[in-house]
Amino acid sequence: MSDRFAGTWRLISFVGRDAEGRETSTYGPKPLGVLMYDWGGRMSVQIARSDRRQFESGDLFRASPEELKEAFDGYFGYFGRYSVDERSGTVTHHIEGGSFPNLVGTDQRRDFRWQGDQLVLSTPPERMGGSEITYVATWERQP
Repeated sequence: MSDRFAGTWRLISFVGRDAEGRETSTYGPKPLGVLMYDWGGRMSVQIARSDRRQFESGDLFRASPEELKEAFDGYFGYFGRYSVDERSGTVTHHIEGGSFPNLVGTDQRRDFRWQGDQLVLSTPPERMGGSEITYVATWERQP
């Protein structure tokens, strides 16, 4: 574990880039997010669009299929354990649960770098919407 990771982080930016360098903003121009690493090796991450609409009925169990799809598409989160490899510059998230069931039980490696007081995490290229996308999330430590 690296003590430098431990704490709560606020999302500054979340950008995807395809092989040609085109950018995508999966969670809109001003995404919301929080990333938490504790000293015992637990972690959690939540990312959401800041412009998500409320359900018309106000009832989670009476939402329309369109409302449910929009809500799911505008939110991503998971939790589990983490391990850091300082030499390779990677942090691995060992997923125990989350919004996308296919990630449960997997290890998600992220390259990391420090940019002043910010933590920058990058995914390897991932197949999303038919394209290979690399996502870069920039986080700022919270007091």
